[in-house]
Amino acid sequence: MSHDPTPSLDFDPFSGAQLDDPVPFLNQARATTPVFFSPPLGTWVVTRYDHVVEILRDPARFSSAASTTNVPGPPPPPVLEVLSRGVAYAPNSVDLDPPRHTLFRRLINKAFTPRRIESMGPEIERFAHQLIDDFTGDQCELVAAFAHPLPTLVIASVLGVPRQDLGAFRRWSDEWVVLLAQRGDMARLVQAAGEVVAFQRYVADLVAQRRRAPQDDLISAIVEAAAELEEAPTEAELVSLLMTVMFAGHETTTSLIVNTVKQLGLHPVERDRALADRGLIPAAISESLRLDPPVPSMYRTATEAVEIGGVALPAGAHIQLNFAAANRDPARFDEPERFDLERAEPERHLSFGRGIHYCVGAALALLEGRIAIAALYDRLPGLELVPEQRIRIRPSATVRIPERVLARWRAEV
Repeated sequence: MSHDPTPSLDFDPFSGAQLDDPVPFLNQARATTPVFFSPPLGTWVVTRYDHVVEILRDPARFSSAASTTNVPGPPPPPVLEVLSRGVAYAPNSVDLDPPRHTLFRRLINKAFTPRRIESMGPEIERFAHQLIDDFTGDQCELVAAFAHPLPTLVIASVLGVPRQDLGAFRRWSDEWVVLLAQRGDMARLVQAAGEVVAFQRYVADLVAQRRRAPQDDLISAIVEAAAELEEAPTEAELVSLLMTVMFAGHETTTSLIVNTVKQLGLHPVERDRALADRGLIPAAISESLRLDPPVPSMYRTATEAVEIGGVALPAGAHIQLNFAAANRDPARFDEPERFDLERAEPERHLSFGRGIHYCVGAALALLEGRIAIAALYDRLPGLELVPEQRIRIRPSATVRIPERVLARWRAEV
């Protein structure tokens, strides 16, 4: 097999047309240059389904260190100085390899049980309808009015976070995204670092409170389970783990809700079928996740020289696994551009990952999505996104989140 050591394409999902809609570029890349180096990202990019799965299933050769950023190195010294005022850095479960990852996964699985998740159903439904009760007229900004506050309320309830503190969640999440991507001038990065330190201190305080007075919540369950382990996680590791749960628990579900409403609007025949037969709503969510994944990519680092798709990558190569491209691979999905409620193996998509790092919150996200979509369409007849609006996407190294989305419906007379 011939090798091209330096296939290169200008892929920059942080700006311009590729931020707005990366699909045309990714479809072309997957067909012609499925493994390439992106100078704007500074990483290799893998686009075909089988190649992505191969990497996800091989943690020995492909480390999860720096899995959430295209910039695996440390931030600049002024940013490090600010971060030094917070909790010492520790990799979270997303960035760990076995055996340490196995320990953390066991820890969170003890707390994040199926029974705990299923028990949240009535409360999620109540939150959803309370938010819709506050709608007025026949239009709203869907992210701020519903898609962001719903999963924020849910994850806060699961964790035991006081509702009066929820206002800080989005600010902290936004700033963490800036810091992970290391995009912006120095003043902007220093500002982001300060907010991340505030987030760390907040979570550390919650951990200390639960040690003193445990409650019936996820933080208490994790703290108690951690104390029972032979190799108990450090304070910094606990804080890092809980910050990740808080962030991932609401940011990704915000995107899932908005994207599903968007996809249903683009496919009215399938939307009407799903609304007539609510048993099809999970299939609609699955197709939305496949076509418009909230987490369109993650990263791995080659621990040795490897070959992917006939392309030689050196040891230390940082690699973007592009789930968005893999989810539309015609080698794995018949008519991949079609929104298909009867698609065989609907969970084949990679939007929750695969292997040892499969998303621990997937079941909760799907439960929230099902309840949210049913509530929105039950309460808001004719719900659709306002046509011809430009949906701006927040630049992020991992999570693809719409900043502002206008929705409308038929007001009741």
